[in-house]
Amino acid sequence: MTRSIEQIKTDYPTVQKCRTEIGRLNKELKKFGVKEPLTINGLEIPISKSKAEHNLPDHISKLEALLVTYTNKTVETKPQTETETTTTQTVETSEKTTEETTTPQTVEDTENDYTDSEQEKRFIAKRLYSGIKKKDDEDEELIGLKEYRLKLEKSGKYYLPEFAILVARTRVMIEAYADNKSPNGKASPGGLQAIRVEIMKYLQEICEGEKDKFGVVNETTFMDTYTEFNDAVRGAFVDVSKKKYVLYKEKRDAGERNVRKIKVSRFTEWAKDTVSNLPDSFARWKHVCIAIMLLTGRRQSEVMSSGVFEYVDDSHLMFEGQLKRHTEEPVPPTKIPVIGGMAQQIIDAIKWLEKGDKRTIPDERTYEGLQKAAKKSHNRCSRYISETMTKLEEYVDITNDKTWKDIKGNNVFKGHLTRQIYAQICSEIFVPDDQKKHSFIADILGESRDAAPSYDRDIEVIDIEDIK
Repeated sequence: MTRSIEQIKTDYPTVQKCRTEIGRLNKELKKFGVKEPLTINGLEIPISKSKAEHNLPDHISKLEALLVTYTNKTVETKPQTETETTTTQTVETSEKTTEETTTPQTVEDTENDYTDSEQEKRFIAKRLYSGIKKKDDEDEELIGLKEYRLKLEKSGKYYLPEFAILVARTRVMIEAYADNKSPNGKASPGGLQAIRVEIMKYLQEICEGEKDKFGVVNETTFMDTYTEFNDAVRGAFVDVSKKKYVLYKEKRDAGERNVRKIKVSRFTEWAKDTVSNLPDSFARWKHVCIAIMLLTGRRQSEVMSSGVFEYVDDSHLMFEGQLKRHTEEPVPPTKIPVIGGMAQQIIDAIKWLEKGDKRTIPDERTYEGLQKAAKKSHNRCSRYISETMTKLEEYVDITNDKTWKDIKGNNVFKGHLTRQIYAQICSEIFVPDDQKKHSFIADILGESRDAAPSYDRDIEVIDIEDIK
C-alpha cells in the first residue's frame, strides 16, 4: 500500500520533512535485515538520506513499496529476523551486565521500540485519512476519509457506499498489523482492541488538524463524519469485544477457583526498609519503584511518570495523576492511605527517582500529556520491573497448595499483584465504618465499583493483623 507521488509531495512539502520520512522508512527496512544499497527494479537506492535529494518524493515512494513487500511477507510467515534476534540478545546481555556490576542503570534501552510502534500506528492512521492509490498492481486502491468527505460534500448525500468499504478495509488493516506484532502470530482480543483504539485516536488527531479544510453538508461537519466512522469501526470489531469478554469471564472464574492464601508481612517490611534506606546506586531504581507501588497501590507508570504525591500525614498522601481512565476529564487529587506510615519516605523516594533521572515527567499535565509520558515510561521500564518482581517472590509465602503459575503455566507474580495486596490490606485497616469494602477499594484505587471485586478474587492476604 503506497501513496502517489502527488500525495507524498502534499504530505512532505519541504526537503527536511522528506528527509525525516526517508530516515523513518530506512529504519523500518533495517528491521528486516535490508542492507545498503537497496535495489528496486534495478535502481540502487542508497540508505544515506543525503544521497537521495535528487528526487525525494520518488525516493519515498520506492522505499514505501519495498517496505510493503517485506511487511506483507512478515504477515504471512511471521519470521524473526536476524536483526531482531540480535537486538533482543543485546538488551538481555546489557541488563545482566548492569545488574552484576551495579553500575547506575539507564532505562533508555527499549525507548526506540515504543517510538517505532507509535510511528507504525500513525502510518496506518494516515493511510485511513489520505487513502491508498493503486500503483504497479501492488495495492488495491482505497478511498480514505478525506476523499470520502469531499465526495460527500460534492454529492450532497448523507451516505456513500465507499464508507462501508473503508470500514471493512480498516478492520483488515488493523487486524493484520496486530497479528504481525503478536509473538504468537495472532493478536489476543484485548491486544487487538487496544491497537484499534490507538490507531483511531491517531486518526482523530489528524482529522482535528484538517477539519477546517472541509465544509458543512446536511448540517454535519467533517468531525461528525469521523465520529460516524469511528463508531462504525468499533461496530466492525464487535465480535472481538465478545471474545474479550468471554476470555475475561473464564479468567475471572478460574481465579476464583484457584485462590492463593498468602502472607505478605515480609514483603511490606522489605518495601518499608527500601524507601526508608534509599540505595546508594540508582541501578536499584526498580526495587524502589516496586516498594512505592506496594505501599501506595499505584501503578508502575503512575510511580514512574504521571503521579504527583503530596504529604498529608504519616499514613496518607494526596495523589494526582490517575491513569487508565475511560474519560479525558481530569481526575481531581485523591487522598490515599499509605501502608506502614511511610508517607514522608514515599515523598523522599519519588525525589530520589527524579534525582536519578528515572521518572518520565510529562511535558504538560493534560490527558494527552499524561498518557504520552506514561506510554514512554511503560516502554522504558516494564520489562525490568517484571524481572525484578520475579526475584521478590521469596518475600511472599503461599500457605496452601497453590503456586504462582496460572493454568497456562505463566508466572503471575507481576507488578499488578502489589495493587491487589495494597487493596486488601487497606480495606481492612483504613476503611471507614460507614463504607463497604469494595466501595472503599474503588475510591482509593480510582477504579469503578464493578472492577473492585477483582482485587481480592484470586489471592487472599491472611496476615493483615501482623501488618497493622
